[in-house]
Amino acid sequence: MYVNATEKGGLTSYYDSHIHTEHSHDSVCSVDSMCEAAISCGLKGIAFTDHCETNKGISACLKVIKGLKSDVKRARDIFGDKLEISLGIELGQPHHDLSLSHELLCDGEIDFVIGSLHHARGQQDYYYIDYDHEDIDMIMYRYYDELMELVECGCYDVIGHINYQLRYMSAVARNRGDLSKYYRELGAILDVVAKNNKGIEINSSGLWRGIDLTLPPLEVIKMFRAVGGEIVTTGSDSHDASHVGAAIDSAVECLRDAGFERCAFFKQRKPIFKAI
Repeated sequence: MYVNATEKGGLTSYYDSHIHTEHSHDSVCSVDSMCEAAISCGLKGIAFTDHCETNKGISACLKVIKGLKSDVKRARDIFGDKLEISLGIELGQPHHDLSLSHELLCDGEIDFVIGSLHHARGQQDYYYIDYDHEDIDMIMYRYYDELMELVECGCYDVIGHINYQLRYMSAVARNRGDLSKYYRELGAILDVVAKNNKGIEINSSGLWRGIDLTLPPLEVIKMFRAVGGEIVTTGSDSHDASHVGAAIDSAVECLRDAGFERCAFFKQRKPIFKAI
């Protein structure tokens, strides 16, 4: 389990590249409060990545981006001498609406795009599934089929929280969904990401939510390294100021354990590499 870095001197030199604010449907926290929390725990930089879910339509996505732009501009004026701040989005299911996704990605003010798969076509968010009473293999194989579509569409900088559904499974269901059964599918997906010079996120939310796993877990991070992957980011997936930077130190340790010597922080859709 992780130890909160604020209890052992802070997160100096670390980056949290997955943060949600009141511009997402599932957060009520302001950009300013997230910046204050990041500075308090010693983070070097943060990326705001509010939800733009393609199924919500272009107007809803543009509203999120407009509001976030305004708040990030003000935050840079207030906190920019203490904190590196990137303006990003978490683009949900970009392959479900490629026209919308391409339109959003034409915005030159966006620094960073996380491509995430929160639900398969015509299905509910993985958050709502009762995994103890469902066919885990069917869920997982469908997830990997769609994740391959997502990585091939190219509308992202990094893939967010690979194996997102593990966060919501009981221990019994996670055991039934042992990832080693799906390494062939995972390996093929990671190979496409690496060959296209894209990256993956090391999402620490599984650690601070108590399942003792990063998303993806360490063995999958090692697989990405083995196929030539170089671009990795770290993110807490915080929706509340109290979780900003949570377990980022442990995510960095996973990167080191997997053989990485640097992580990325994005500006103007380009990775800036930072030694870890």
